[in-house]
Amino acid sequence: MNRKYIAEFFKLILVAFFCVSIGSCKKDEDKFEAPKGTMISTVKNLDVSINAGNMGDWIAIHGSNLKSTEMIMFNDIQADIRQIYFENDIMYLQIPIKMPEEVNNKVVVKTKGGEVAYDFSVNIPNLEMTSMFNEYTLPGDTIKLYGKFLKLYEVDSLNTVVSFGGVESKVIEVGETYLTAKVPGNVQPNVKVQVVNSKFNATAVCPGYYQDKHNVITTFDADFPYNGSTGAQWVGEWANPKPTSKKYLRFEVDQTKYPNGLGWFYLFESGVEYSLDMMQHPENYVLKFELNMTVPIQRTSFFLYYYWAVAPSPFGGESFNVQTPGLWQTVTIPLEKIIPPGNTGTSTSYSLNMRVENYAPVERVAMFFDNFRVYKKGE
Repeated sequence: MNRKYIAEFFKLILVAFFCVSIGSCKKDEDKFEAPKGTMISTVKNLDVSINAGNMGDWIAIHGSNLKSTEMIMFNDIQADIRQIYFENDIMYLQIPIKMPEEVNNKVVVKTKGGEVAYDFSVNIPNLEMTSMFNEYTLPGDTIKLYGKFLKLYEVDSLNTVVSFGGVESKVIEVGETYLTAKVPGNVQPNVKVQVVNSKFNATAVCPGYYQDKHNVITTFDADFPYNGSTGAQWVGEWANPKPTSKKYLRFEVDQTKYPNGLGWFYLFESGVEYSLDMMQHPENYVLKFELNMTVPIQRTSFFLYYYWAVAPSPFGGESFNVQTPGLWQTVTIPLEKIIPPGNTGTSTSYSLNMRVENYAPVERVAMFFDNFRVYKKGE
């Protein structure tokens, strides 16, 4: 055979061998081993295995051959793969904050070499309502309710209603921590307010009562009239601001009306028949009332008495304040700040008296009060 052809022949053999070798190397590079799981832990304690966690918790998934991970599933919810980072044989990530439709109590890690499953339960928080902005919102007006996990339950106007003792109203607006709804015109006072979510079959009961009539001290109206004479000049059917019912207590001070201030005086005095449990366990109760004020107070102090012989502590702007000036808001004050804990007596007939100290230099005060009542926590 011609030397030239022999040389070309060996060149072809070498090229073929080189191609086969490159192909083999490429296949070796593309070969991924199957993942193996060991445990899941918290990020703070990597040595202790856990089998459950809360939505939003950061966890550490331990195992081998996890670096080629392409997908992680918590039940049927996919984690954001872009938020995962590795260190040695540990993968760090956050439990997704999203409601699953199917629960299998598994975490499945899918890699290029296969998949591995861990036994792990995601704790799903209950839909929760925490308070009403104004428990005495008038029928026909918009009420604001505060709560938790509204976005998780995908609360909106299509799948959620607010029930006022069985009378339903559609949700209007939803934020991270609140929702709004129109109070029905035929709603009755003293009823529980519930938020009913049909998408996940969840119901949350709001603490308190709509237009609470339990343990009322005075509403200044005919149902619970104010019979005292002290401060009677402050009580009336005032038009501005719009009342929560008919009458309320209107307290206004400014430099023009009272250049030297009002000094030391009682705003109102009212007899109260407390329950024995209120007297002996005031830590379980709060004083509630609706407050509307246009400017915050700084120097004016309020003193709340239940009994003349017990000296009360002053309350200022930290207690007598609203989130939004010019709107009625339900305000709470712990009853134990008015009735000292540790009472072992059996007397229940006392009073609620509000004293005010307002001295020169006079600050402007425009505060309006209504619906004083005692509420038991958790009801």
